[in-house]
Amino acid sequence: ENVRGSREGFTEPIRINMTMVRRRIKSSALKMELMKAGVKSNTDLCLIYQTDMVAPELLRDIRRRIGEIPTDIILESGYIQPFLDTDITSIFSNVGTTQRPDTLCAKISEGRVGILVDGTPFALIVPYFFNENFQSIDDYTHRPYYAVFERWLKYLAFFFTILLPGFYVAAGTFHPELLPEALLLNITAAEQDVPFPLVMEALLIHFIYELMREAGLRLPRPIGHAIGIIGALVIGDAAVTAGLISSPMVMVVALTALSSFVVPSLFQEVTIMRFGFIIIGGTLGIFGISLGLALMIVNLCSVNAYGIPSMSPESPFQMFAMRDVLIRVGWKKLGRKKLKIQNLPGTEIR
Repeated sequence: ENVRGSREGFTEPIRINMTMVRRRIKSSALKMELMKAGVKSNTDLCLIYQTDMVAPELLRDIRRRIGEIPTDIILESGYIQPFLDTDITSIFSNVGTTQRPDTLCAKISEGRVGILVDGTPFALIVPYFFNENFQSIDDYTHRPYYAVFERWLKYLAFFFTILLPGFYVAAGTFHPELLPEALLLNITAAEQDVPFPLVMEALLIHFIYELMREAGLRLPRPIGHAIGIIGALVIGDAAVTAGLISSPMVMVVALTALSSFVVPSLFQEVTIMRFGFIIIGGTLGIFGISLGLALMIVNLCSVNAYGIPSMSPESPFQMFAMRDVLIRVGWKKLGRKKLKIQNLPGTEIR
């Protein structure tokens, strides 16, 4: 959802979606290339790009990958996304998704390729960089100082949701000296009646939370909302009263869950990493969490999305492109010179 801006979104018929894009970019450089995918379904796909911005090598690579898809039936853009992902060893994808025509048009104007699939309202963006998960359409309608605040809040929420439970488990198990004395005494008093080790308690309550979230998501919306609210209140209160979990752990999980919704495009990734950091924190302590965080950063920096570093422009660093990464400068500066992804440092395509 956005506070200000278009409320229009893609729909299932591909022709309507193509019209939405064309209505926003009335340039002769905008090209829409129809393709077929799926051995039996012959599903319509549409590659959308600007000829004066896109790198020919990027376009050839995408065409080749789509032409080599062996799947018989393609019913959704998620069917072809794994074939466009250049690094299956990374937990983070370098193929983005959006339901907004304005977002797709903005990405196309930077030299990317948009892919529409008939039968789904979600378009694919190739390539997609890690820092774009922390951007939203409201960043460009709000004043710059507030947009910067929102962006930093999202970065903070990302690290908060993957590291807080693991840090809590590690500090309570191996490094109690890291906690203030008053807080440590409160945690100790709350945990003394819990029959499980701290790491098992954290895994149990996170599993229950994921169970309730999935149930609320799959049920019809009115029932799903009721299940989520009632389940959280009743089960959480009953578990604390029965001594199965402690009140501080409930607070940690609540803050973690709230933070995970701040960056919705990374929801799947942070869920898996959260469980991983809990296990690492419960077995190796803070040193294990530091090592895991370092490995995550190394993995991010090693991913090469179609010849472009996935962490660009942070790594390799480029000051010009940083004007819309950790900060967002005003439109008078941002719109003066358009960014082309093939001009980013470390890029192997032209």
